[in-house]
Amino acid sequence: WLERGDGEPATDLDLAVLLVNSFDLLEDPPDRLTDLRWFTEALHDELHDDIASALTPADLQGLRLLRDSLRAVFEAGSAAAAAAILNPMLGEAPAVPQLVVIDGKAELKVSPADRGLRALASRLPAALAAQIADGGVARLGTCAGDPCRCAFIDRTRGRTRRYCCTMCNDRMAARVYRERKRPG
Repeated sequence: WLERGDGEPATDLDLAVLLVNSFDLLEDPPDRLTDLRWFTEALHDELHDDIASALTPADLQGLRLLRDSLRAVFEAGSAAAAAAILNPMLGEAPAVPQLVVIDGKAELKVSPADRGLRALASRLPAALAAQIADGGVARLGTCAGDPCRCAFIDRTRGRTRRYCCTMCNDRMAARVYRERKRPG
């Protein structure tokens, strides 16, 4: 689901991208949140069994609302616009940061004991807020490959990423090539 493969659980930031991209215009049907099957499989694959196992069909509407709000953050043009979206979400969610010590290493985690939709509603907005505070909104993007609008985190040094994946990059390069070769 995510382009990682390091054997570690996906970060909350990665989970935000995963949830936003559960609506993908290149898929048929585009909305993969018609039931919980796709999302819970993705969460299991990303080593978040605790969240996946706590989700119920009653959470679907909440997941869709969370997805739409998170998408708006990826599309926000400024930190102020993102803050206007995220701050109410953080205020409504039980986004309580706690210091967690695992194997002698201390980490700050948001709502570490929560599961299911409650965990996602707390942790994902907090992860996006932390990303914006550290790197600004320029690191959040949506794919420039028409009609795709999948979200991504730009982790390139030069902040040059424009596409969500290699497939969209290749598809757009081929389109540009064909247009360039088309006679006058």
